[in-house]
Amino acid sequence: MTKKLLYSFLAKILPAFIFISISLEVNAQAFEKEALDTIKELTLEQALKIDPLKVYKLSLKKMKLNELPEEIYNFKNLQALDASRNKLIYFPRKISIFPHLQELNFSNNKIPSIPEELGLLTELKTLILNQNELTSLPSEISNLKKLTFLDVWGNDIGFLPAEIELLSGSLKEIDMRVILMSPEEHKKIKELLPETKIHFSKSCNCGF
Repeated sequence: MTKKLLYSFLAKILPAFIFISISLEVNAQAFEKEALDTIKELTLEQALKIDPLKVYKLSLKKMKLNELPEEIYNFKNLQALDASRNKLIYFPRKISIFPHLQELNFSNNKIPSIPEELGLLTELKTLILNQNELTSLPSEISNLKKLTFLDVWGNDIGFLPAEIELLSGSLKEIDMRVILMSPEEHKKIKELLPETKIHFSKSCNCGF
């Protein structure tokens, strides 16, 4: 093959090869749990030094953050995010930009509510929201068909949305300790999720 023919051949196949390579990175699928557990969790400083499409696990804990850094929204293939022990005052709606997110930890912050965009995180398996200022959860949580563990202990949640019943087959465990709740509400939640292991603190008759 002459150089001219070789260059012509490469000119035709290289763009396609590059396109396929980029597409594979952009459209990365959610990892199996065993594979995700083996991936190193990066700090923000470490993540900003590599290809953003290769950031899969990110830790922002104990950074005294009031909001999530804008830079993280470049990590399109993010699958685990730990933003615990900060000073976050809201749950970012833009979190839905992470279609493969499986693990989300926003515990020990100052978040008062969760937006409906939570329901767009359809790959989510673990959701940790303990020790915030939540009073309710959105009905869209019922869209999280792969959710297996929900942690909301230490909030002010008085009830769960009735739609959570749709997760009865997948949701294995909920931690609802340190939440003042009536015996009647405990009963309702158990009826909604009969196959789910639910951790309650002792119920109270405290003005409900």
